[in-house]
Amino acid sequence: MNARNNGFLLLSCALAAALPLQAQIVSKADARQSTLAAAEAMLAIKQPSVPANAVDPFDSAAFSEAMGLTRPAAGEGQKTGPRSDREILVAIAAGLKPTGNFIIGGQQTLIFGQKRVKAGMPLTINFEGVEYTIEMTAIDRTSFTLRLNREELSRPIK
Repeated sequence: MNARNNGFLLLSCALAAALPLQAQIVSKADARQSTLAAAEAMLAIKQPSVPANAVDPFDSAAFSEAMGLTRPAAGEGQKTGPRSDREILVAIAAGLKPTGNFIIGGQQTLIFGQKRVKAGMPLTINFEGVEYTIEMTAIDRTSFTLRLNREELSRPIK
């Protein structure tokens, strides 16, 4: 061994001897057990408490509400029998209220709450308990056009 290693060994022995006697004694089993129990209680996995009225952010009904779609109350405004694509599209378009619009890279974009929509994008909307996929076919400076199956409807941006 060289002098440098000897010096390090002497220094570490001196530090170990200088430590208080309490730090060198292992605590009793019951004290260790209570510390372990407290640590386990702190680290236990707890199920998060979710309020009863919480909204699932991945549910398309929540997306429809975020986009500003208005839904009729139960039994109100619902027509018996099947509706045509045109009637459904008119009802959905009446509830779509963009909160803003802007141009990115020369392409017009509409904002519905937190959702940004460009021309050609599909939108899944829950309307009267049924999910419909409509397409935003065009966005102009003052209006936008929606398509459901083969029906198209233009609506002004207000």
